[in-house]
Amino acid sequence: MSRENVEVVRAVFAAAHRRDAAAVLALYDPDVEIDFSGLPLGGLLGQTVYRGHEGLRNWSREWYAAWETIVEDDFEQLVDAGENVVSVSRLRARGRASGVDVEWAHVSALWTIREGKIVRVAWFASLDEARKAAELAE
Repeated sequence: MSRENVEVVRAVFAAAHRRDAAAVLALYDPDVEIDFSGLPLGGLLGQTVYRGHEGLRNWSREWYAAWETIVEDDFEQLVDAGENVVSVSRLRARGRASGVDVEWAHVSALWTIREGKIVRVAWFASLDEARKAAELAE
């Protein structure tokens, strides 16, 4: 099942890159939890945890409203962790209000997938933190 889980995460990155909201939502369980508390700026939008499809929609609206431009590089790495997948990605954006360019390198996430649907995503500032959360050896 783990290879299929990697493909689910690969598909969500591809759908997000295309901004295909229907395809993105189809990959998430209706009760999904998205947790940004592991990032230093996790509460950038006022919340650190979003729940369900409506929470995912709210996060997306808030996120895209905060940035003038977003250059989302696809994942740099996907690590098969059985029921989980660890991703490493990079994001570059320009703040809408500030005009400041920012870059987050090596942002990692721990994706939990059950029966082909993403049930939880926890974001971390580094690969080491995500690997530790997934209980993977260094």
